[in-house]
Parts: sequence; C-alpha cells; structure tokens
Amino acid sequence: MKISAGWLIVAVVVSSLDAAPASKIDDPVAFVKEVYGHYAAHKSGDDYTAPGNIYTPRLRALFVRDEKWAKGEVGCLEIDFWVNGQDYELKNVRVSSRPVAGRPDRMLVIATFLNLGTPNELHFDFQQIAGKWLLDDVHSVGGVSADRWTLSKILSCAH
Repeated sequence: MKISAGWLIVAVVVSSLDAAPASKIDDPVAFVKEVYGHYAAHKSGDDYTAPGNIYTPRLRALFVRDEKWAKGEVGCLEIDFWVNGQDYELKNVRVSSRPVAGRPDRMLVIATFLNLGTPNELHFDFQQIAGKWLLDDVHSVGGVSADRWTLSKILSCAH
C-alpha cells in the first residue's frame, strides 16, 4: 500500500528527541530490521514513526538546530530518511552489516529495499558511546548521483 508520510513524520521524529531516554540498541542490525519491519507492516491510518531518541550527540544537535530554525514548518529534512522519501511502499527489505576497520566502536548497517518500485541502498553509521549503540549518520548510496545524500549534510543546510 502507498503511504503519504510528508513532513509530519519529520516533525514527529524531531519532537521526540527529548521525549524519552535513548532507546536501548543492543544490536544495530536487529534494531534496523525491527524498524523496517514496522514500516513494511504499516497499515493505512496507522502511521509508524521510527524512534527519534537514538542519535549520537552530534546528529541529535543537528536535528535540534533544524527544528529550531523551522519553527514548526518543514526544515532542511523533507523526507523520512528511513524510506528515502515521503511516500512509501516497501518490498524486498534486506539488512546486513560490516565492521569498520580499526574501529570496534563503529558498525555500518546496510539496508536495501524497493520503495514504490525504486531500488534504494542506505548505509547507517552506528557508534558505540558509553556502551550504547547510537545512530551517527545515514547515507543514501544507491541510484543516480542526484539520489545520493548524507543525513548530516541535509540537516546542515543553510538557514
């Protein structure tokens, strides 16, 4: 089914940054699989919003900065980065990982999927801080170069 997420999801995610202590992520791969499981099982009228309290201090500060600048409107991030779009209908979701050489405190989680028939590949950079895995950045690496982005760079747009 096709879902229209729009900027409302972005606002909900950002507003949930301070809503609760960081979600406990013991295994970044299992966490990403769980998030995509929710998106894939989404039913009309039952919007799913991924946890917004999972970010490193660096990425969290960028979300907070963008939210303050936007003043309740759409900020720099105009998509739901988990699905690489505003609308979604996910199929063929696959999640894997690979270590980051020389960095046992880092893990790269790779998600590939079809969204509305378009292939996507997202790389999630997780960092372990004080024994907790937190999301430090996301990169869209699939498709044509116009479809490639880095979450922290989007959130750092000129205001």
